[in-house]
Amino acid sequence: MTPMLHHLALLLVLAPAPSVLSAAATEHNTSAMRFYDAGQFAPAVDEFQAAYESMPDARGDLAGREQLMGSMRATLLALHEQTHEAAPLCRLQGLLQGHADALAAAYPDDLDKLETRSARARHDEATKQLATFGPDACKPPPPPEPAPALLPVEQPEPPPKTLVSPPTAPTENPGPRRLQIAGGVMLPVGLVALGVLGAVASRYRRDLARGDALQIELALRPCTDDDRTLMRELLATTRREEGLIIALGLTGAALVTASTALLIRGGLQRRRERLGLAPQRHGVGLTLTGAF
Repeated sequence: MTPMLHHLALLLVLAPAPSVLSAAATEHNTSAMRFYDAGQFAPAVDEFQAAYESMPDARGDLAGREQLMGSMRATLLALHEQTHEAAPLCRLQGLLQGHADALAAAYPDDLDKLETRSARARHDEATKQLATFGPDACKPPPPPEPAPALLPVEQPEPPPKTLVSPPTAPTENPGPRRLQIAGGVMLPVGLVALGVLGAVASRYRRDLARGDALQIELALRPCTDDDRTLMRELLATTRREEGLIIALGLTGAALVTASTALLIRGGLQRRRERLGLAPQRHGVGLTLTGAF
């Protein structure tokens, strides 16, 4: 990995692009990360979505919305893995559909934009995952049938309700889950870069073949001004395509390598043994957690 890309990966982990988020979005994003680090994925998704909705301009807020959409996707997939239910995937499918529609409306002259293609590809992935739950996985449950009318009876006074405080965001420092979020955001970008590399390489081979064919043809007949112009154009095009191939190959490979390393590192840290003391009313409990 080049020093520049390594520095970019560290920034994504330690300080994930705060400049692309508004003040309100930054506040919600910070709260969401605390919930996520504590394993409270449901409130974390709500906070990420509040941050996303506070930046409604699909064109002006493109970078921030892309970052928050990646965070919501990683959190909802983690929630699905935790609960094994279809609801997180249904929510992810709806968010990705709305995100792709907003990009298409914001860029009507570029319907094949990279971000739009990525949102649609992730939407298709969520749809394939939902296929295992059946065609009615995301349909709302039917309304309950009305209960039969009963004669009023005297009811005893209910006991006073105990107020339950809403979940508070923990104050733990960001941990291995932040590494996994950063890896999940970088990996699709690297894969897209490698996909574009394939298309550029295909055009490059066709242009080289045209140039070879022209040289063979000129060996049998005189060269004209049109031939010289075509040869100059082919030379300039192949040089430009060579530069793109090198840049896309280095960038895509570096991003895929960095994201894979982050995902592996985050997974290993989550399995690391942790030793702690649990104070009890009549003593002290010793707990040891980890993967064995």
